[in-house]
Amino acid sequence: MATLSILEQYTAKFPNSRTLYEEAKNIFRNGVTHDGRFRQPFPIYITHGKGSHIWDVDGYEYIDYFGGHGAMMLGHAHPSLVEAVNEQISKGTQWAACHQLEIQWAELIKKLIPSAGLVEFTNSGTEANMLGIRLARAFTGRNKVVRFQGQMGGFYDSVMIGGRKAGSIPDTNGLLPGVIENTIAIPVNDEQALENVLANMDIASVIYETPGAFHGTVGTTPDFYNIMRSLTKKYGTLLHFDEVVSAFRDSPGGVQAIVGIIPDLTSLGKNLTGGLPGAGAIVGRPDIMELLCFKDENWNLHKRVSHSGTFNANPLCAAAGIATLRILSSGEPQRRANSMATLLRKGMERVIKQGGVNGCAWNSGGEVHLYFGDCKLRDGCDRVVCLNSTKIRPDQIGRALGLNLVLHGVHNINRAFDFFISAAHSEQDINKTIEAFNVSLGTMVSEGTFREYHK
Repeated sequence: MATLSILEQYTAKFPNSRTLYEEAKNIFRNGVTHDGRFRQPFPIYITHGKGSHIWDVDGYEYIDYFGGHGAMMLGHAHPSLVEAVNEQISKGTQWAACHQLEIQWAELIKKLIPSAGLVEFTNSGTEANMLGIRLARAFTGRNKVVRFQGQMGGFYDSVMIGGRKAGSIPDTNGLLPGVIENTIAIPVNDEQALENVLANMDIASVIYETPGAFHGTVGTTPDFYNIMRSLTKKYGTLLHFDEVVSAFRDSPGGVQAIVGIIPDLTSLGKNLTGGLPGAGAIVGRPDIMELLCFKDENWNLHKRVSHSGTFNANPLCAAAGIATLRILSSGEPQRRANSMATLLRKGMERVIKQGGVNGCAWNSGGEVHLYFGDCKLRDGCDRVVCLNSTKIRPDQIGRALGLNLVLHGVHNINRAFDFFISAAHSEQDINKTIEAFNVSLGTMVSEGTFREYHK
């Protein structure tokens, strides 16, 4: 009897997910509700999660490394979060009024994030970036923003340029010419490129994803944070840190607390609510945030930056945020996630080496990343900060790895090069994942997936 291919095994193993996907294709574009959940031949449909594990509609259990797109630092259904949400939901979820919980939530943010002079809640990290860019333009009187090639900034128009390709190339169709003209994407860690663009004195803000491109895929040299701070001050430009992923994950105070650089503005999201929708805030210098204030009629009409949002700081999210940040403020969850990430990275590197595959793994901020292919920097790399900005991680490799891992009880982003580790992951989880990776890599080698990457 012929051995089934991985694709055939996958299709046969998950009939209920396949049925749901066929139904979903009649309702959603691509049958999914987020680009990152698109998987061929179909995605896995999840029913519930607890700690570091999730379960699907076919009854299978997985160790989860998608982690709510990075929002589940405490794992799924953490008891403190569940208690806080259950208590609050019986009192109401949206009062359209001020309440004490929003003050308590903001006070925790101010305590943890060094740049949080004042806090303005939004509904997502994308909205935080939107409002931050608007504030920067209003404060400086300039139109243009600078971002860095390969970095993620949400789906707001002004940050969807240069994220996937070198140069100031749009990441999506449908952008106005004016948006493209007013966003400049430059290489990461390039001091000269940054100074050249800032010297024109027309840049409102430099927005930087602090862990590095796509939460650490391409990292940041230690001195580049100082360079960004120095050059933005020199040319009257605001420095805006996008800490949507890294805040409360890399440390209780985000990357800025680790590197000791205080930006003018910071975008927050994801772990701000422990995984509930409504996780977003822009924080920053009081003189910039003052632009949101109501004053006299002339100011309100001509100077003020307006901001609304039905669910801003709603009591349900506030209660969840308070419960989450109280736990994350200790730093212990981050230390545990980092420790587990290091174990996973070392185990994956052993598997890659033993399998004779040309590749590597690195970990930073409770995340592990994989790359297969040549790298001239590999021998001198600390496996914490990857500085190879030219590497390409082919979709077909990532998709094949994702299918294999799911078949062996490991679930992560469908283009399975990246793993979010939470404080809930155990050494047993890590050991099982390393074994699943070992089997998956062996299968991929035997099927010829790594033909050009096999030593």
